[in-house]
Amino acid sequence: MTGNAVEKSDERRGYRRVSDAIALQIQIMDEAANEHKYDAPELPDYPTHVVSLSPNGLKCYHNEPFNEGDILQLSMVFFPSNLRIDTTAKVVNAGEDDKARKNDRFFAGLSFIDLEDEKSELLLEHIEQVARQSFGGAVKLIN
Repeated sequence: MTGNAVEKSDERRGYRRVSDAIALQIQIMDEAANEHKYDAPELPDYPTHVVSLSPNGLKCYHNEPFNEGDILQLSMVFFPSNLRIDTTAKVVNAGEDDKARKNDRFFAGLSFIDLEDEKSELLLEHIEQVARQSFGGAVKLIN
């Protein structure tokens, strides 16, 4: 591993991962059709998904399966601040949980793609706020 890769790996381990209830809309982008136009949807003012969230990405359960490598357009609202972030993500792992509820039995690990610095800072602040409010119950270091 190069020095830069080691630093990036160490940096990722230092981030917190929190369980959080957010409003989330996911759209699979069709790269073959060069689908880069995205009309950001209206999102409800209440949580729709419980996710495992970090500054690098999230893990969520969904009613549709995803494939590793899929590129997704995400629209997210975080509470109680109503912070909204629209970004793209890549599916880095996916599968099905036989023990999960029928409507949310598919899971996906998503890695944010080119999250703007300003949005990344706001997301990090939100994660830190959730971590402080959780008293450590929903917090762990990313491995």
